[in-house]
Amino acid sequence: MIGRRDALADSELSSASWIWLPEPDLVNNAPPGAVAFTKTFATPAGKTAATALIAITVDNNFTLWVNGQPIGATSSSGAEAWQNAQVLSAALNGSTNVFSVLGVNSNPETPGAANPAGLLAAIRVVYTDGSNDTIVSDASWLASGSIPPDFPLPADLSQFAPAEVAAKYGSGSWGTAVTVQQPQNFDAQNLTGSQWIWPTANAAANAAVGTVGFRKTVPTPSDKTASSVTVLATVDNTFQLYINGQFIGAPPHDDNAPTEAAGWAHAQRITADLTAASNVFTVIATNFAAQQGTGDSSAGFIGALLFTYTDGSGSVLRTDATWLASADVTSAAAFLAVPDAQLAPAVGQGAYGIAPWGMQLGVADVLSALRLPANNAAIGASISSMSPALTSSLPSSTPLPLPSNPVGSPLPSVPSPSDSPLPTTSDARAHYNDRAVLILPFIWAAVAISLF
Repeated sequence: MIGRRDALADSELSSASWIWLPEPDLVNNAPPGAVAFTKTFATPAGKTAATALIAITVDNNFTLWVNGQPIGATSSSGAEAWQNAQVLSAALNGSTNVFSVLGVNSNPETPGAANPAGLLAAIRVVYTDGSNDTIVSDASWLASGSIPPDFPLPADLSQFAPAEVAAKYGSGSWGTAVTVQQPQNFDAQNLTGSQWIWPTANAAANAAVGTVGFRKTVPTPSDKTASSVTVLATVDNTFQLYINGQFIGAPPHDDNAPTEAAGWAHAQRITADLTAASNVFTVIATNFAAQQGTGDSSAGFIGALLFTYTDGSGSVLRTDATWLASADVTSAAAFLAVPDAQLAPAVGQGAYGIAPWGMQLGVADVLSALRLPANNAAIGASISSMSPALTSSLPSSTPLPLPSNPVGSPLPSVPSPSDSPLPTTSDARAHYNDRAVLILPFIWAAVAISLF
């Protein structure tokens, strides 16, 4: 759908500047350490922000959040990791959005020694009418060498100062050495062939409000060794993903408000490492009440799992009736402990494209919780954005995830139903389903055309 995402860097990253915390000589001799960056973008009047394409790199590495949701991080290591910029996708709020970056300057060759430091980014914000604006890294970003305890969404910006421009793209120590890492072409159209599933029949029309669970055990082929997986998944309404009992990620918090896009309208794309021989995938899925009341609403889970093996080959596994499911889930920990024999086959609701969901899903990247920085405050804020209750189980002084506490995340909270009436009771997402069908094709078409 979004062809040639690397073209974003060709046309817009070159307009960005390398920025950092003000120092006498950022181009050559910046001190090592972490710097927090934040950029708040207010949507212009008459526009509604829908999605963002973010080209970013940091000398030496970064972690990126959008509205507190972890989106991505440096994918390689070494002194030259900054030469590989990434392009990441994020779902946006309609009005105001906060982009947060934790950048780290280090010197792998001479630990502790000063060396060049900088953040380079271009963010294309796409609106529901298909138009777009571009934000680039410049002196309007704020930076702090003291990481606030509530980062990546700091309430107090008094410790932040305007970032210093070290050099325009193409100059300084970095020159034109940045290339964009080709993203995996695994988008919503790769859900074709997957089934929407739920523990009960007719869930596409009406399903009980509450939380259910799904499980799939995937043995690695005997002639292969599993390396990693990219999970592309969405749930009407929200979910938590676990692999081998460890919490991996979740969509941004969805408050079920008719004024915002439904969370399920963006499939989440999450990459995680695997064990070599066999892996267990668990999805804890929550269905909200219809917005016009407290009754049942449409519910479904759909996904595609792209496995990568150590020999470079791959395979795709899809959601279907071979997944095991339970309609009675009180906690993630309890469901993970249930033996397979006590679960039942999931019920197929229909193929990708069926009503009420259609085929026009967007894609949003999610950074695996196993790759979040060892900064408990930052991790807590990120997990909080997924579900308000999640921070209640975080250890007080130890970074997540912990092998000794693999399932501590409480279930997502179910929002109070909105008082705003909607046309139908069978479609809890009627307010957005029309927008998804009518608007998203124009968004992605406009982005694809502009990138080619």
